[in-house]
Amino acid sequence: MVKEKATGLAGYTVRDWVYVAVFGALWGAAELTLGSYLHVIFPPLADTFVIGLIMAGLGGIIVLVGRQFVPRVGAAFMMGIITALLKTLSLGGIKIGPIVAILAESLLIEVALLLARRPARWNFVLAGSLAVSWNFFHKFIMMRLLFGKGIETVYVKMVKDGSNVLHVDVRYGLLIIVLLFLVRIAVGALAGWLAWDLGGAVRRRLSQET
Repeated sequence: MVKEKATGLAGYTVRDWVYVAVFGALWGAAELTLGSYLHVIFPPLADTFVIGLIMAGLGGIIVLVGRQFVPRVGAAFMMGIITALLKTLSLGGIKIGPIVAILAESLLIEVALLLARRPARWNFVLAGSLAVSWNFFHKFIMMRLLFGKGIETVYVKMVKDGSNVLHVDVRYGLLIIVLLFLVRIAVGALAGWLAWDLGGAVRRRLSQET
């Protein structure tokens, strides 16, 4: 695996910028196409959990694979910036919530990868877990900032939605909340694990062809 390169933006090569643009565009394309289709496939009550889970996990895989091609500080976050810019082109118009989520997820991935001197599977798993887990906290923060709703209101709605998805009685509200959080952690960890293997496989294949 390529060592982490800690140089600033000035140290980026043309190839690095191309990879950043490509993987940022891939994530953006997924948000604009797959994200829209999923909203049609799944009922509204499942949106905050199922769709958010799928898109956050997929985004994590794309960015983490891209990070293997550009092992430089800031690369993951810049991919997120490109994705966020593309997200503004959605047919439904500009929605601040998804844009904030994309930037937060890419920033969390960046922070997690900075914890290791060189890329390793464990910090890819950590990065994926942090990125997808943001989907849990995002609801509380954005509902408060955008709509002025308190934590209790968001909690009650999340329990009701989670009850429908997990088929657990609403009386077990705390259990539902814990399960919703743990599922996000697990999906994020899986995304990081898969990204490590997928990125390595693609790099090896490309090196054999050159």
